[in-house]
Amino acid sequence: MKKTVMLFVVLSVIGLISYACDTGSSTPTLGASVCTKSISGIGSTSAAKLYYPCTISGTVGATSMSSGYTGTLSAIEWMSQRVAAAGYVVLAFTPSNTYGMVSLWRDAHKNCISKLKSLNTSDANVKGKINTSKLSTCGHSKGGGGSLWASSQLTNQLKTTVGLAPYEEGFADSALRTITAATFIEAGSGDTLATNSMTRGEYSGLSTSISRKYVEYTGYSHMAWANASGSAADKMAGDVIAWMKYYLDGDTSQKSAIADQSGTSRFEWVDKSGGSSSSSSSSSSTSSTSSSGCN
Repeated sequence: MKKTVMLFVVLSVIGLISYACDTGSSTPTLGASVCTKSISGIGSTSAAKLYYPCTISGTVGATSMSSGYTGTLSAIEWMSQRVAAAGYVVLAFTPSNTYGMVSLWRDAHKNCISKLKSLNTSDANVKGKINTSKLSTCGHSKGGGGSLWASSQLTNQLKTTVGLAPYEEGFADSALRTITAATFIEAGSGDTLATNSMTRGEYSGLSTSISRKYVEYTGYSHMAWANASGSAADKMAGDVIAWMKYYLDGDTSQKSAIADQSGTSRFEWVDKSGGSSSSSSSSSSTSSTSSSGCN
C-alpha cells in the first residue's frame, strides 16, 4: 500500500513538471528548459503565449514574436522556443484578424511590449525578471513588417528589432528612418511575396546612424519561416539569437556568428557599436569586403 501511494506521488510530481515546462516539438539546443503560459487581455491579439526559461537568474531581455498573414503563434513557435531557450522572455501572439493589414500587427507588437513591462511587475513567473531596458520586436511576413513599423514608433523603448521576410504594406520605407534600435532583416533569395526589392528597400530606409544587418538566405522562399525545423530553423534562429545577445546584452563573443555569411547570397552588416562591418552580394559569383570601425 505504501509503495502504491509513493508511486502515485512520484508520477504526480513528474506530471506537474511536464505540464509546467514545455520544450515543444523541437528540442531547443541553446539553454535550459522553456516554460510556457497563456496570456490574455492584449489589444489587437486573439491569443498570446509567454515563453521563458524555467529558471531565470537575475534579469533578462524580452521580445514580442509573431507569424504573418493567416498565421498563428504556433507557426512561429519554433523561433519562440529557441529564443527562450537562449535565455530570453518571449511573448508570441496571434493578431485579432490573421487576414488583416500590417498596421494590426504593428499595434499588436506595441501592445505586447507594453504587456511585457506589465508582466514584469505583476506575473509571478517573470516578476522582476525582465530587463525592460532590453526589449525587442520580432515577426515574420506581415508580422515582420509590423515589427519594423512598431519599432519606428516605439523608438528608444527598444534596443533591437528583427524582421523575418518583412512584408511592407501601409508604411513607406522613409518611415523606418525613425527606428533607433539595432535592426536585423532576414530575407529569402527566392521570396516572391516579400520580394528582395521590398526587403532591401526597407533596409535602405533605415537610419545610417544605427547598427543594422541584412541577409538573403540562398533559395529560401517566403514561407521558409513558417513552422521551420532542422538546420534551417537552427540557422535562422541562431542568427537572431546572436543579434540579440550582441546588441541587447553586449556579448562581443557573438561577433563571429553575426559575421557568418554561410548560406547567404547577399549579406550586409553595419556595426555602430565599434565593431566591424562587412557586405557581400552575388548573382553568379560572390564577393565580399570588410572594414574595421564604424560606418
